[in-house]
Amino acid sequence: SAIVRLFWYQEMQYLLPTPVPADYRVVLPNEVIEYDSTLIPRQYSKPKLLHFFSPDCPCSRFNLKHFQTLKRKYADEIDFYVVVASQEKVPEAKKLFAEKDVTILVDTDKRLAKACGIYSTPQAALIQTNNKLYFRGNYNRSRYCVDKNSNFVQMAMDSLMNQKGPPHFSELATRSYGCSISTEDKSLGLL
Repeated sequence: SAIVRLFWYQEMQYLLPTPVPADYRVVLPNEVIEYDSTLIPRQYSKPKLLHFFSPDCPCSRFNLKHFQTLKRKYADEIDFYVVVASQEKVPEAKKLFAEKDVTILVDTDKRLAKACGIYSTPQAALIQTNNKLYFRGNYNRSRYCVDKNSNFVQMAMDSLMNQKGPPHFSELATRSYGCSISTEDKSLGLL
């Protein structure tokens, strides 16, 4: 019984979709993303990838290497941001990212997450230079990001860089799996 509980806690709970919050609103590709311009400038020359992350989430930790690989590959074409839900999560997030040039945004009250239609970690939102959502969803259908045929974020980035319309993926790309975004801190800021 104890082994089953431990297995459930460590593995099975992350295979189930993250519960959808009651106030959730779907945000579709090509919708303009409205957010606090003190968090991210509204006018910019490169698309933005917002990486919604929680250092407490095992799925986010499994995703670190994949995120860092994408950042190294696309850093010249896309600006990368790591988004955490509270100020308390910043020190641990800074320790986990190998690159010291990662910008960490603190999104208390989940305003940025809600604007992008995100309610779990790890998730990504790819925003075009005109502030329109290009893609939001999972990095991969595998929590270990090892299935190259479902590297949704990478495929979306390639499509954007090739100036194509937003890709159409199966529900596996957009149905949230992982950890719910929580808020514990009441400050909002850029670090």
